[in-house]
Amino acid sequence: MNPAHRVRPALFDDIASVLRVLAQNQAVHQDVSLEMPVATTRQLAMWERVQTSPDVTVYVAESASGEPVGTACLSVLPNITYDCRPTAFIEAVVVAYAHRRQGVARSLMERAISDARSADCHKVQLLSHKRHADDGAHDLYAGLGFTPEAEGFRLYLT
Repeated sequence: MNPAHRVRPALFDDIASVLRVLAQNQAVHQDVSLEMPVATTRQLAMWERVQTSPDVTVYVAESASGEPVGTACLSVLPNITYDCRPTAFIEAVVVAYAHRRQGVARSLMERAISDARSADCHKVQLLSHKRHADDGAHDLYAGLGFTPEAEGFRLYLT
């Protein structure tokens, strides 16, 4: 792991930090507000649910000074296939704009993959939008051993 930052599971009080980093998900420049957001009632309810789930871990990457600079989420889905070994899903890998290309995403991914191995997962699934192909994210995932697979489908429930 990069000594300039550390990755840890998020605590209940980290919600504002995680929301601040997530706000930079589509940022192409650093004009995203650095103010700590106030969580909505819905966000707080979901955060509490995430925090109490044994199968979901949200990670926070912090700079050496303790500033939140990245986040990711690991969900472990128990199932009866693959000899009853769970499947891991990694999503919401986001790094604050000012800290991109400094190894933060790699550290987040390595921690999540390590935790998936510890949970005896059969495989790790990762979805990454096509728009991230040019920003280096797909190269990072390939470098970690991920391979592109089947064409996916999505249904939005409104």
